[in-house]
Amino acid sequence: MHPAHLQSAEALEAVSRAISEWTVDQHHEEDATLEARFGPDSRRMWRSDVQQRVAHLVEAMAADETALFAASASWIRAAFVARDMGEGDVLRSLACLRAVVSEHLPGPVAARASAIIDAAMTDMPRGSEMPPSPLEHLGERGTLARLFLLQLLQRDRAEAERIVQELLDSNMSLAEIQERVLAPAMAEIGHMWHMREASIADEHYCTASTQAILARLRGQVICAQPNGLLAVSCSSGGDLHELGIRMVSDLFEVAGWRVECLGSNMPAMDVAEAVGEQPHRGPADLLAVSAGTPLAVRSVANLIATVRERARPDVPVLVGGLPFHLAPNLWRKVGADGFAPTAGSAPETGLRLVRDRAGRATA
Repeated sequence: MHPAHLQSAEALEAVSRAISEWTVDQHHEEDATLEARFGPDSRRMWRSDVQQRVAHLVEAMAADETALFAASASWIRAAFVARDMGEGDVLRSLACLRAVVSEHLPGPVAARASAIIDAAMTDMPRGSEMPPSPLEHLGERGTLARLFLLQLLQRDRAEAERIVQELLDSNMSLAEIQERVLAPAMAEIGHMWHMREASIADEHYCTASTQAILARLRGQVICAQPNGLLAVSCSSGGDLHELGIRMVSDLFEVAGWRVECLGSNMPAMDVAEAVGEQPHRGPADLLAVSAGTPLAVRSVANLIATVRERARPDVPVLVGGLPFHLAPNLWRKVGADGFAPTAGSAPETGLRLVRDRAGRATA
């Protein structure tokens, strides 16, 4: 990431709490009906929401990627519309945030923050327009994922497992099952929770069940011959999303890699140590990092920089996850060597990165 962009982001982050408070105060001054409509907890609710918006704005400024904040703004707008609260309050809150950063931040920082907010407000859907759900977007290709998710929502894990077991028995690869069934179903349950179509209990049950089913499937898949390569995989510090990196790790193992999956929320220094040479083995050949949210962007960049500075400047780094889909050039900005758009593409992309690095080393 560019140092100037990081400095601007850090300048906003340093006063983020005050910015949030001033934004909420201004919003309530401009709209005297807020407390009547949202109740005695109105300020607390809006403060929590604005703090999240500011956190996303910080990441967008650090990466110089407007799309990261635009996605956050559209996400909260969809939640408000789904709860019959309308979009006017969201737009007013964003306008207040823009006014506050313009007044209280240094000129260049305020200008960049304001430009990102303006772009998000301009691109935001209007009226009854709502983003399609992940499975709606897939159309007929999402049929298997719909069936799988329906069984989980009905708390019939055995039937959900039977669906994917039949696919595995019919020679569908584990990568295809992940990409056609498991990943879309998990994206859909997340969308349903956000749109108030499913509860937190629904989301947690479906995720936990999918993790258990995935583990059972993985135990039945015959792996390719070992290729002698070792991948260390994880999510960065602060990122609690684990299912994605587990899926990727399974596919690396199936492709013949040795894998040390460290799970989610890994501190950068510990990852650097894990990637280095250990008493029981040599250094890792690849580091795979998953980001489940745009709020993890700087954490991923810090992890990669720490690994390169403290342990392995030469280790290839592969990244994947939501923010890298939102901003196609983001993987380069965080310092990675490559981006895997799907879990199924990760082993092949990782192998190419390792071979490219080896080729440059011997050239």
